[in-house]
Formats: sequence, structure tokens, C-alpha cells
Amino acid sequence: MLPSLITQTHSIWQWLATNQGESAISAMPMSPTTAQIAAMRKHLSTEQVRAVSQAMHARAKGAKKLDASFAARMISDLPGIEMASSANSSVHKAKRFASVLGQGAQIADLCCGIGGDSWGLGQAGLNPIGVDSCEHRAWAYQHNTGFGAICGDALGDCPTDIAGFHLDPARRNIQGKRTLNIEDFEPGPKVWDQLLEKHPAGAIKLNPGINAYDLPLGEVEILSEPGGLTQTVLWTGQLAGEHERRATKLSADGSVCTIAGNPQRPEDTNPIDTYLGTLDPCLERADLVDAFLAQTRTLLVHPGTAMVTSQQAFEHPMVRWYKVIEVMGWNRKRVKAALRSLDAGIVEVRTRAGVVNPDVEQKYLRNKGHNNQISILVYRIGGRVCAVIGEQADGI
Repeated sequence: MLPSLITQTHSIWQWLATNQGESAISAMPMSPTTAQIAAMRKHLSTEQVRAVSQAMHARAKGAKKLDASFAARMISDLPGIEMASSANSSVHKAKRFASVLGQGAQIADLCCGIGGDSWGLGQAGLNPIGVDSCEHRAWAYQHNTGFGAICGDALGDCPTDIAGFHLDPARRNIQGKRTLNIEDFEPGPKVWDQLLEKHPAGAIKLNPGINAYDLPLGEVEILSEPGGLTQTVLWTGQLAGEHERRATKLSADGSVCTIAGNPQRPEDTNPIDTYLGTLDPCLERADLVDAFLAQTRTLLVHPGTAMVTSQQAFEHPMVRWYKVIEVMGWNRKRVKAALRSLDAGIVEVRTRAGVVNPDVEQKYLRNKGHNNQISILVYRIGGRVCAVIGEQADGI
């Protein structure tokens, strides 16, 4: 594993931004040979070579997550990329700041990291200023974004003349492991309360798996992006909407689907009809499945399954539909026989809570047929493990 640039001296970080450093980053292969490393060490120190390698890999990873032009010039390490908001989520959050507080408003980006969120704030016409307790990160933020930065404490060094703030606390415990316990966050809830007393309009970025009922008053928004849930945002003060919760799906093409409401967990159970739909996880995480049911007049299959059913399928970003072919108790041999009769070839296996191993079952259930549009959904419905054989309704 590549060492973090945090372990390097500050002068090494600054050297990466020089012409020599930039040239070295551009010339560094993704997987350099021993000979190539030896050649670089003829004119660079061991520390410089390590830093170049880390910066190059960070840019490559950042190009898949951040704005391409931002990623191409940034100085970062891999942890900096992992902690940064994606371009999509950064833009999404910035639009709310701009619409509520107005363009040109000064926003404190607290625990700013490499500047991913401030990139979005800048794109929305806002005026961010970064604050980070790490000297390396504060310097990288200023280099990457062009905005001013303060190396200091999120509370004590937060500028006083701001219209709002964005806070991205570290979410690891003292052992360095990811945690959902907000008391382990740095800074934690006590600092949040003090910060909100001074600056009520804020956004606190949190894990997508956080317990929303543990958070201060405000609107809790769950963000879903291609690949899964990415973050929870607690909106406070005038930045909070009229509802307690919001589920938002950000698509790769930039489109946004959002459903707002107050949390409620439906307890309905209904037989599977002509079509079965699986909901985007942001709805269930936000406790807004009930709001979706009311909006679309679909029926819940069973509590905790995030599966809905209907006589008709309809286009909606929050649901993926399957035309139901057969519903049966889960049995590998019976399912494989049913697939054989359907001329199935490569099949998709979907499950929940580890009921089965999708990779193992997909390999076992693969047939030699020509129909590659078949999916098997293996879910626990009540006390029974069921297999729903369906055809993907991608055209809807």
C-alpha cells in the first residue's frame, strides 16, 4: 500500500507543485518497473519518488470521482481522495447554498481537506474559505482551489463573517477504523452545537449509515450515487427544508431525483403482482419508503425489503422494475430447472443482507440458453427465503 503524503514533510508537498514535481508526476507510470524507479532516483530523492507515486495515483483515482480539470492539477494523496465529495455531490450541495444564501456568500469549508466541496461552491458562484487542522491539507486546499485557507481549528478559527458553513468531520475512532458513533467524530457533536450557536446555517457531511435520530435538529438528506449511498448531509438553520428527511439520487448524467417528507416505516405486506421493483437504498435509509408508496401508489412487498409491486411498471429513477415470471421458495436445483425451461443463459442474482452469495449463485445458475435478461432476486420475506425469477424491464 502506498504511504500517505501526510507522512511526508510539508516541503515535499510544496515541491510537488513545482515544475520539476509536476513533470515527475506526469512521467510516473501507473506500475513502474524496478528499472524505472532506479532511473527516477538518479535525480530525485526517495521521499520525492514516493510522493510523486502517491500524487499520481491520487490524480488517477480522482479523475473517476472529481471534476476532470480539478483532478488533473490537484495535489493530494489517496486518503484525501477517499474523503473528498464527488463532483456530483459537491455541485448538488453547492446549489442549495447558492439558492438560499445567494451568490457571492462566504462559506466556511471546515475540515476542508483537498477542496472537493469548495470546488462545487466556487462553481455555484459562492466564496468559500477553507479551514483544516492539517498543514498539508490546508496548503493543498489553497493550491487546488485557489481560495484562501486557514490552518487551524474548525470552531476556534472559523471566520466570523460567514453566511454559512460546510463541515466534514473525521469519521474514524481512536484505532483509525471507520465508525458510525458520532461521539468518535472529530470534531464531534459538542463542537457542532457550539458552531451552530454562532452560525445556524450549515451543512454537516456524515456517513450514509449514520443513525439520523442521533443528529441535531435539521433536515437529513441521504445521497445516492452510482455504486451506492455516499453521504448523509445534515442541513441546519435556513438551509434546512420544511421536511425532516430527503432522499436524493444523483445520476452519472447529472440528473437529480429527490423525495422529501417526514420519516415513517410502513409495515404493509402484499403479494407480488405482475411487476416487482427494487428501490434505491436512499429511500429506505431516509425512512421515506412510505412517501414513495404514497407518491406512486405502489405496494410494499414486506417491511425491510425495499421491494414494491404493481400491476403496471412505470419509469422512475428511484425504482428498478422486473416483470415477474415465477415466485418460489429458494432452492438452487428448482431455480436452475426453471431457468433451463426459460432458455436462460447468463443470469443476474440479487439479494439482501447476505441471504446468498450472488457471485457463487450466479455461476451455479448459469445455463447455456440465449436469454440473458433473466434476474433472480433471493430475499427473505417474513420467515421464508424466496426466489423471484423475473425479466429485467430496462425499457421502462
